[in-house]
Amino acid sequence: MSKKWLRNQQIIVFLLMTAIAAMIVFYGYRPVSYDLSIGSVCNTDIYAPRSFVDSYQTEYEATVAKNSVKAVFVRSETLSQQSVDNTSAFYNLVSEARTNRSATIDDETPAVPFKDFCEDFNKTLTKNYNNTLSNDSIHSLTFMSTSAFNLLSDKSVAIAEIIMMDNVSSDSLNVAIDNQVAVFVDSYPDYATYSSTLAEVLRLTLNPNSVFDKDATSEAADNAYLTALSNSVIVDKGTKIISSGDVITEHTYQSLVDLELVRSSSFDIVILVRIFAFVTLVMVVMAAYILNSHIVKYFDMKMTYTMVISFLIPIAASLYLSDLSSVMVVTLFFTTIAATYLGVSSGIILSVASMVISWPLYNFDNKYVYINVIGIFITSIIAGRQNRRSNSASLIIIPMISCILACASYNFVMGSTTNEFIETLVFTGVSSAFAIIIAIGLMPIYELFSNAVSPVRLIELSQPGHPLLKRLFMEASGTHSHSMMVANLADSAAEAVGADALLCKVAAYYHDIGKLENPIYFTENQADGYNPHNDLTTEESVAIITSHPTYGVQLAHKHHLPEAIIKIIDEHHGTTVPGYFYTKAVNAARDQGLPDPDVSAFAYKGHVPSSRESAIIMIADTCEAAVKSAKLTKIEDIEPFIRKLIKAKIEQDQLINSGLSFADIEKIIRAFLHVYAGANHERIAYPDDNRNN
Repeated sequence: MSKKWLRNQQIIVFLLMTAIAAMIVFYGYRPVSYDLSIGSVCNTDIYAPRSFVDSYQTEYEATVAKNSVKAVFVRSETLSQQSVDNTSAFYNLVSEARTNRSATIDDETPAVPFKDFCEDFNKTLTKNYNNTLSNDSIHSLTFMSTSAFNLLSDKSVAIAEIIMMDNVSSDSLNVAIDNQVAVFVDSYPDYATYSSTLAEVLRLTLNPNSVFDKDATSEAADNAYLTALSNSVIVDKGTKIISSGDVITEHTYQSLVDLELVRSSSFDIVILVRIFAFVTLVMVVMAAYILNSHIVKYFDMKMTYTMVISFLIPIAASLYLSDLSSVMVVTLFFTTIAATYLGVSSGIILSVASMVISWPLYNFDNKYVYINVIGIFITSIIAGRQNRRSNSASLIIIPMISCILACASYNFVMGSTTNEFIETLVFTGVSSAFAIIIAIGLMPIYELFSNAVSPVRLIELSQPGHPLLKRLFMEASGTHSHSMMVANLADSAAEAVGADALLCKVAAYYHDIGKLENPIYFTENQADGYNPHNDLTTEESVAIITSHPTYGVQLAHKHHLPEAIIKIIDEHHGTTVPGYFYTKAVNAARDQGLPDPDVSAFAYKGHVPSSRESAIIMIADTCEAAVKSAKLTKIEDIEPFIRKLIKAKIEQDQLINSGLSFADIEKIIRAFLHVYAGANHERIAYPDDNRNN
């Protein structure tokens, strides 16, 4: 299958998965609808399936807030100045009256009776100010000394200016006048007798300077309306909207519309579009991650189908389980599968995407997200650990306890009731444990169809009773011993660089199963000094030697070994050349005066390692065979020899696609030396039990 056709198939499957996930979420998120209208009678109790904004009540309260805004009054500079001018003009009138009355007295002209004088003066005031003064105040103003009059005149104008600096209404004006008169009395106690006159004059001449501002009032009303709208009335999930037998009012009908509970095809279309947009965005982000990560190389069609089915199962399960509780942690089913086959980071990211897509089915409950995120992280870390030391029990128990603790902490912070506390803990613990148990139980079935590799499958393959390992032990014991040592080296190296140690160890057991085709033609299986290659031409020997990876791949397919192991069998020699036979062929050609033979005819027909695990097996296989052949036992001799062998692999471009760095190579060498140091240590000589016999 070409890469282009594979990619096209995967795109089609991805689009189908997006559509299926969206339809599942749409079907579960779409609320039950009712055929109701304003004025009809409801025949059932209707509760809010989710929290929502009561648009009718919100609009009502916003309208009330708008109409409750008090009128806005602002200070008028014109009116303020008029009041100050009135005060100044008043004292001009009084000054003129004082002058006229004084002149009459000096001319010894019969003075106008004071009562008549007051009436005439008040007529003038009525004309100018539409008000009058008391006779006592007129008397004080008329007969006070010039000094007192000038002081009172100046202070009246000053007080008028002070009062008019503020925005004063009819109610606040009198208070302001009384306050300023009190200040005057405190400042000029000798003139306290004129305080009532001063107050009366100010009340005569001063007018409110506060005027109604239509624009400001309208703006304040609009702001109050918008503020009320922003503070929406929220109706909590589970609140009874309508009781059976109630008549549908405009308010209750609008609540049904807000909850999308009114039967209408247009509502379904709107919800469907929204759900498709929601799911599609999550799927696009997930696809972007897959395309830009290392896991894309694992996605053949079998693995694609495995991941798609695993992805959809918890979403489909949520369609029904979400009605039981909002803390169902079924996403951990997919987390277990994804982290096991694709690694920790992929398990976390892809599972979060699955959880987000299922979120609408749980009415966007925050508790659901909190508990699932904790469970996803813990499950991915345990299921995706590449040293694979954790067993199924820890994979079930630890995430379950983590989810229970997450649920308990959330309930504690939110102050949940005792019944809710206990109920959610039970649902969380049971759902998380069962999700992981079901995932573990289905792994063998997945592997049957996808040929993927899981810890359970690898542990099964590592058992000595496997038919291929039994054949290897019985028919090619030397190769079996060699494979066991390669497994030790590979396991240690994989641990050192963070590769999949269990995969490396098990793959090492099987990497040379192709030698079962002709075991005697490989030196580790030869005995009594007989070498069948002495009876063959160089070309025939090379054909047998270089064919064992090909035979191994065929045998692995026959016994349904995982694809990861089959790849390692194919790649463990890469495209290298058996040096012994090629050198022999070159020497023979030169002895006959012929050109050197084509090196490609002597090369292995496999592929260069495409993963760290495959490269580790290649290096371990080469080093184990060469060190044993050279009969090296001292570490100081083994280390430079190993470095020379690895350098040759690098120069032959065998590690260019492996993903190993030079730092990784150094760690691998150190790991190998540690294994050889343990394998080659000197043993204590046992005493001769027969020495006294």
